[in-house]
Order: sequence, then C-alpha cells, then structure tokens
Amino acid sequence: MLKRIFLVICFLTSVLLSAYAQENAFPGKDTSIATIAPKKILMVYSKERTNDRIREFAAGFASYHSNNRIFSGIINLHLNPNGDRTKEEMFDEMVLATKTTFVKNKIDLIIATDSEAYEMLYSADSLISDDIPVACIYLENKDNVLPAKFSRIVTTMSFEENIKLGLQFFPAAKDILFIFDDSQYGEKEALLAKKISLKYAGLINFSFLSTKGISYQDFIKRINSSPLNSFIILSTWQMDTQGNYRIYGNFFPFLSRIERIPVLGVQNLSLGTGILGGYVTSSWDQGYKAAGISQKLLNNPKQIISDTIRDVYLKLDFNQMKRWRISKDNLPKNAEIINKPPSLYDDYKTEVQLFMAFILLLFTSLMVFAVYHFRYRMLNKELIKVTRESIQRKDLLNSTLSVMNEAVISFDPNMLILEANKAALGLSEHITNLTGRKFHEIFSTSHSGEECSIEKLLKESLETKKTIRIPDFTRIDYKERESKFISGDISPVLENGNVIHLVMVIRDVTDFFKKQRYLTLALESAKSFIWFFNSVTKQFVISENYENVFGSLGESFSSHSKFLEIVHPDDRKKLVVAFDNMRNQKTKSVTVEYRLSVNRDDKWQWWERRGIIYSDVNKPDDFRFLYGMDINIDSLKKRETDLLDAKLKAEESDRLKSAFLSNMSHEIRTPLNGIVGFASLLTDPDYSESEKTEFANIINTNSKILMALISDILDLSRIESNSMSFEFSKFDLSQQINETIDSYKLSLPEGIELTSDVPKEPLLIFADSIRNRQILNNLINNAIKFTPKGKITVGYKETEKGVEIFVKDTGKGIKEDQQSKIFERFYKADEFTTGTGLGLSICKAIVQKFAGEIWVESKNEKGASFHYTIPKDSCYAENEEDLAEALLSAETGEVKKTILVAEDLDSNYLLIEIILSKRYNVIRAKDGKEAISLFTEQNPDLILMDIKMPVMDGLEATKEIRNISGKVPIIALTANAFESDQIEAKTAGCNEVLTKPVKSSLLYLVIEKYLKQQY
Repeated sequence: MLKRIFLVICFLTSVLLSAYAQENAFPGKDTSIATIAPKKILMVYSKERTNDRIREFAAGFASYHSNNRIFSGIINLHLNPNGDRTKEEMFDEMVLATKTTFVKNKIDLIIATDSEAYEMLYSADSLISDDIPVACIYLENKDNVLPAKFSRIVTTMSFEENIKLGLQFFPAAKDILFIFDDSQYGEKEALLAKKISLKYAGLINFSFLSTKGISYQDFIKRINSSPLNSFIILSTWQMDTQGNYRIYGNFFPFLSRIERIPVLGVQNLSLGTGILGGYVTSSWDQGYKAAGISQKLLNNPKQIISDTIRDVYLKLDFNQMKRWRISKDNLPKNAEIINKPPSLYDDYKTEVQLFMAFILLLFTSLMVFAVYHFRYRMLNKELIKVTRESIQRKDLLNSTLSVMNEAVISFDPNMLILEANKAALGLSEHITNLTGRKFHEIFSTSHSGEECSIEKLLKESLETKKTIRIPDFTRIDYKERESKFISGDISPVLENGNVIHLVMVIRDVTDFFKKQRYLTLALESAKSFIWFFNSVTKQFVISENYENVFGSLGESFSSHSKFLEIVHPDDRKKLVVAFDNMRNQKTKSVTVEYRLSVNRDDKWQWWERRGIIYSDVNKPDDFRFLYGMDINIDSLKKRETDLLDAKLKAEESDRLKSAFLSNMSHEIRTPLNGIVGFASLLTDPDYSESEKTEFANIINTNSKILMALISDILDLSRIESNSMSFEFSKFDLSQQINETIDSYKLSLPEGIELTSDVPKEPLLIFADSIRNRQILNNLINNAIKFTPKGKITVGYKETEKGVEIFVKDTGKGIKEDQQSKIFERFYKADEFTTGTGLGLSICKAIVQKFAGEIWVESKNEKGASFHYTIPKDSCYAENEEDLAEALLSAETGEVKKTILVAEDLDSNYLLIEIILSKRYNVIRAKDGKEAISLFTEQNPDLILMDIKMPVMDGLEATKEIRNISGKVPIIALTANAFESDQIEAKTAGCNEVLTKPVKSSLLYLVIEKYLKQQY
C-alpha cells in the first residue's frame, strides 16, 4: 500500500512538473520567477495514456528529479493516446510534433520511452535538428540500427531466468506457453523469447500465444488446453491490477479463468493479480535510470551514451505459492514474498527464539532430573523386561522367517552366511546347512554382461553401507532341475556406524518371468499390443509390444486423440463411440474392427480392438481405467475378402458356364436343325429346282453360322491353353480395313450403312494381319447385330503411343453397368440375340497379345464405339531388311559378344537365354549385387537389367555400374509400362527401356543397335 501511495505521489509530481514546463514554454508568459530556465525534455510515448507502464515509468522519472532537486520541463508527446491509431497515423503525429511542439517549446532533449516510439523517431530522423540529443529506450534486439547521433538505453526481459525458475518449481514440466501482447512491442518480446527458447530445444516444448486474430473465448480455450505438466510465462502490458486482460478496447476476466496451469510474470505490474510471480522488471526503475542518463545528455549534449538496464527482482505471491504447493525452503535467498499474512514469529523473531530456548532449557533440566531420579529404580525392571521381549521377538522373527516365501540370508562382514530361512534352503540344491559358507559356493547365478555378480553386490553394500538392489531376473542355475529367476535387495545392518551384518532378501520371480515371456511371445506372434486409458487425465498409454508394432522411432501416444491420427478417417468414429460406451458404462466390454496406418504412410491394415472396464469392487460406478488389446487381423481380413471374392467369382462362373452351355446347345442345334431338315428335303422329288436351290442356300448359311461357332470355340480353347499362334508381318492397315468393309457390302442388312474413316496414305504396321482381321470381323458383326438401322464406321487414328483402331455404330448401345463385363467370357449383354458371348473375349485376348488395350464407349440407346490399340514398337517396326541384316551379322560374327542378363525368375531367364544363346554368350546374375560382381569379373559387352530383384534392385545396381563404367550399354527390362518408371530407369543410367513381354525381333534390333555403337 505504501509503495502504491509513493508511486501516485511521484506521478502527480511528474504531471505538475510537465504542466509547469508547458506553461513556461509559450511566449508571453512571465518567466521572471525562475532565474535559470529549466531544460525541456520531450517524452515520446507510443502507448495509450492509461497504460500502467507509462504511469510507472513517469513516476520513476519524476522521482529522480525530485530526489536530486532537478527542475526540468517535461513535455509528454502521446503518439497513440487512445490505443487506436495505426503506425502511419502515429508517424503523422510525430511529423506534426516536429513542426509545432519542437518549435514552440525549444526542446533540449528527446527521449523515446519504448521500441515503437524509437521507430517513429528513427523514421522522422531527417526532421529533427542535429543539435537536439536523442535517447532511445528499446527492447534488446541485435537487429536494431540507430543513427550515429542517437544514444541508446537497452532494456531486457527476464525470460531465461523465469524458464529456469519454472523448471525448478515444476521439474516435471514438458511444455512452456509464452503469452505476449498483440502489438509491435509484444512481437519484439516474443521474438526475444523465441531466441532464448532455442537453448532448450529438444528438452522443453515451447509455444507462443497472443490475441492476434482470435477471439477472447479462443484465447482462453487455447490456454486451458495446454498439457498438465506445463507452465505459462506472461509478458503483457494489457492487464489491469485485478488480473483482467484488455482485448480490442475492453477488459475481460483473465487470470481467474486459468485454473490448471501456474503463471510466471516478467513485469512487476502483474504481481498480486493472480500470478505466481517470477523474475520481474520494473518500469519505475527504468524511468529512474532513464532520468539519470537524460541529465548526463543535458549536461553534455554532444556525447553519445550506450547503456543497458538489466535489473530484475525475484518476487512471489504467498497465496499462489500455497496454491501450487511451493515451499519457502526451496526459494532463492533474494526472493521477496508479497501478500504474506502477518505472523507473530516474524515480527518478534528474536524474542520468541530466546523464550523458546529458555523453555527448552528448563524442560531439559526437569527431564534430566527425573531420569536421574528414576533411573536406578527402573533400570533393573527395564532390563528384565527388555530381555524377555528380546527373546519373544527373536522367537517371533524365527517363526516369521520360517514361513516367509522370500528367502532371507544374513552374512557377517567377511560375507560368510550366518543364518538362512527355510525358503533360502529351498533355493539351494541338496544342501541342508548353509552356515559358514559363501554365497557363490552354494548358488550358481547368471547375469547379463552389464550386471554385477552377487559377490560384487555384497561387497558394494558392505563398503558403501547402502541397500543394493539385485538385478531383476537374475538366474540361479541347477544341474538337475530347471533354473529359477530371482530379484531382491541386500541391506547392511549398522551399529555405531559400522556394518555388523548384511541381510539378503530374495524373491522367486520365476512364474512372473515365464508369464511375461509367454505374454511377450503371444503379443509378438499375434502382432498385437496392450493399452490402458485413464478416464480422468485422458492419458492413453501403450504398455506392451509398442516397439515391435510401431518401431523405436515412433512417438508415444500421450492421448487417444493422438492415436486416432493414424486411424483411417472412416473408422475413427467407431473407436470414439466404443470408448464413450465404456466410459458411460453402457457396456462393460467392446470389440471393434478398424484400419490403422502403422508407419503413417496411408497403407492401411485391419486391427481388432477389445476393451474392458476396470472398476473397484466396492464402488462399481466409480471407475478410472479402461484396458484392452489391439490385434492385427489384416491377414484374416484379406483371406475373408479373397474367399468372398472367390465365392462370388465361382458363383458367377458357374452361372455363366451354365448359361453358356445352354446357349451353345441352342446355338448348335439351331443351324443343325436347318441343315438336317433342308438336306432331307433336297432328295424329295415333290419340290422344284428353284425351291431346292433356296434350300441349298439355307443349308450354306447355317453351315457358315455353325463353322463360325466352332471357330470361336476352338479359339477359346487355344486361349485357355495359351496355344493361339501369331505370325507377325508387315501389312497396310488402311487396305485391310477397306477390304474388310468391301466383304460385307453384299450381305449387309437393309437400312445399315458401313463406311470407313481412314487416311488416304497407307499405314504399314507390323502385326498378325489374320488376327487383326478377326478382331475387325467380330466388332463389325457385333455392330450389325445391335444396329437395326443406322451407320457403322470403321477407321483408325495415329497417337503418340501407336495406332488406335475403332468401330462405331449408331445402334441401341450398351448399358453402363454392362460395359465392364462384356469382354468377359460367356457374357452376353442381350440373352435373346444370337451368338455365344465369346467374340469380345477373343478380341481382348488377341489385343493383349499385340501388347495393346481394348475398351468401349457407349450410352444406352445412343450407339457404341469400340476401340483397341496396337503399340508404337509394333506399328512402326524396323525395316525387315534391317532386321534380317542384324540377325545375320549376329549369326556370322567371328567372336560372340557376351551379354550379362540380370534376372531373378528362372522362367524369364530361360526365355531370354533361348532367344539369345545361339548368337551371344549369355551369363546370368540372380540379383543386382551379383550383377555388379559379374560385371567387374566378366566385363560383358552389354547388360540386360531386370528392375525388380531381391537383395539389390536393378536401378541401384545400374547406378553402381555407372560409377565403374559409363560406356557399357544397359537395357532395362521391366513389366512396368508407365512413363514415369521408364524416366526413372533412364535417370539411373539405362540406355534403353523395353517393356515385358518383349518380342525377340525387337530385342535383337536393340541389342545390335548398341553393340554397333560400342564398336
């Protein structure tokens, strides 16, 4: 209270001095009273007039002048008096002051009281006369640059001291929250705090918070959501003496809303408002020291002063200390405690101590006299009683030791066994008396490399006179029975500071060890882990098999919400609902399946969670913990899915085959019925020659239908046995399409137009012309079948990857749900149309042999468009003469070239060896590492490199070989047809990339191409 009255008096003195200076600053005033005109000091403030820091700073400044009887005219310039001006408006106010206040008052010294005021002065430097000295008070910042003529007074905030103090008071803290103002000055304080926090990186988690961009409710919510083991460092000038925080011009309850987290402050203005305290700085002290520096500048305006204010005080609130259970004994010596209740002991400490000493001396004298008086009479009785009780205690101790499950062995200082109970004898092997022997003479124990032996532990306890723990799961080995695992302690018995006995207590933990091993084995085998959840603290802990599931580098889950981050978004709600049902006691156990990304890489595995509630038997409604186990069921889920898919496919296959057999019976019998029926009529003399001619035409038509049907069945059998033959040759695609269309002109149904859409120039492609014609016929027949009236167009277009051939019609089209099935065997979009349902599946098989793709684009009742492609390396094959020349040169060469084939699959290598062995020497490597070794040993002329191989893949092997040689040709063989995979292979160092399956002709051409370049 006295300090506050003193601050008010100092502030009023400052105001009166300022008013006096301003009154005498204007011309026309009577200044004859003062013999010497006072020096005029302009105080520049960037904060609002009501800011407590301004009042305290001004009070300290005025107090210096009052104590030293200095009369200076103090003029206050408030750039932002109400706290609502922008930086541009503050700068305009500063410029206006240089034209008015500076001129009218003839300023002798300018002091910028804070960092923002310093920036305004710095921006207006050109408008300030060089004759006026300027002193800037600003927060410590190495980046600040002042004009050479400016003096500087650097202030600092006690952030690091408060970090250390908080860790001293709360050693379990793992998080620190810095709260600073939503202002430029507050951002500078935050920047300084962030630099200091870098010293504690990895030890403490730091976070920074202000009201910038958030509401008051979100501000409080963010603070109260901080972890339990944390504390706050508060640096703000926006708080009043009641602990309310000013946000957007209004005060809101602040410290009263923070309940779970202690708050340390760095400014003395926040003391007594609800913070614990801390190392604080005083604006009053800063004002007092700034006044002293100002007098030096006034006495010698030409000098430049650079000074630093580092005064901090440790002040704590007694009420908050009590709240957070901080003992006064743990405080530093320089700590000052406020709000401490009055104490008689504190006020009269010396008198009370003397009085207590007198009472203690009097009481001691009386006790000594009483003891001396009764000693002789009671000594004999006490001795008899003690002896009797000692015997009873010894008997009781022996009885207790004999029935204890723990083994108890006592040793003398020479580490010889004195006594051992029944349990200790049970741990020995066929020995009935342990007395007089040493421990290692009876027990054979095993230890890990890092643990000490029992003998060393006994010696250590004897020498240090301290209890020593026997390492857990120390093993006692036996010759004729199973080993046992033990744990325990070795404790010294002291007398007059010397060890007279050592007592070893051994616990048999064999069963616990076995259960733990079995549990660990079960968890590892089942790919599972055990967890528990504290419903009060919301702590979620995985207690067993964590590293085997999530890896040693994974972070621990401090909450269930953290664990949910790696759960599939579609399954998170199920786990939350399961937890809520147990917490609300809607169920005592839960079982729920969910997907988990163990490595946080969006690769999901199926897990099953089983959880139970643990509650007190006497209080079933009061529970705290949920326990459970999560088991990896991904393989079971996959098998379940595979079985379900297989079942559906088998059912669909049975249905399609049944429909196929029924349809085949109908399709075969229909033309046969016509053939047999009309053939019998040919021999009947009752029919005329013209009628018999019509019968013969019907027989021919049905024969062609039957032949086409048998041809499709044969093609299907060849596809099933993978024996369909292909003969590749060069032919003109445009000519083949035109010829195919011409063959249909005489048999086209009425109302259907069949046209071609091909360029005039011929296009030579290298493929099987017969099979390609078969595709065209099947697609045209389908178009005719489903186009009662309209137009059918056949053509092609060239693309970057090859040629795309199409057959378009204006028929009834294909439903969207049928488009993915029409290329399957036995499937018919319309069961009432003729045909076997094999044509499109045969087309698909032929196109795949061409290494192309086939698809359909259609809308119901709007026609269909079938497309298929032939890749570029088939369409634009090398000239046949070049191919023959390449093969001939390979066959007639005098010296066979050596080709290294890196291929892990035997079947793939056998195919390549059959193709190349007649013309080249072929050597094989089964993985990338072996390929590197054979390359250095055999020095092959060319390398065929598979990409996917064990031990080391083809890309890594290519990079290693390129480090050795940049000349040897490397041709990649891969089943990946994506352009990105080919780019990756060439980036690794491959000269060429061929896609499997590769044709022998193309493989020869590429090999000879690079062998010729090499030589």
